[in-house]
Amino acid sequence: MPSDAHPPAGPASARAFPFAAGTGAVTVAFAAHRRAPVVGDHIDLFIGPRAAPATDPDARVARTFRLASTAFAGSGPVPGIFEAMELEPHRAEYLALGRPRELSNGRGFIEPLRADAGVATVHDDRFDLHCGGWSAFAECVDLARWRFTFRLAEGG
Repeated sequence: MPSDAHPPAGPASARAFPFAAGTGAVTVAFAAHRRAPVVGDHIDLFIGPRAAPATDPDARVARTFRLASTAFAGSGPVPGIFEAMELEPHRAEYLALGRPRELSNGRGFIEPLRADAGVATVHDDRFDLHCGGWSAFAECVDLARWRFTFRLAEGG
């Protein structure tokens, strides 16, 4: 794998969510990753413990998923089913990005699109997210490959 691409994460069962199982408070953030070498433009979805950016912005606790650019439009996720690749955990600061910035080592640019407080319910290799105006169901398809189903809340 080229050095400028994030490697896929290991088997889903080997990772804690930001918690092992059950229900917990999370922050969910979407960011547009533009001019990414090798993989091109895409959406990064970060999910991590709600307090993480304030307590340790460098802690690698943000589970990270690469989605197609078509998974996000306007101000939120697009309802539908999208394939995703889980990447290695990113730093907690990605859960609370305040402005666009250039990434180091020529890895492109990242622009925060949306961040929500939410609740995640985890069951083995699948989880549900509920975040105000939208929700998602995600299931591990094979190792680091996931399938996300995004839905808008009633009236959302």
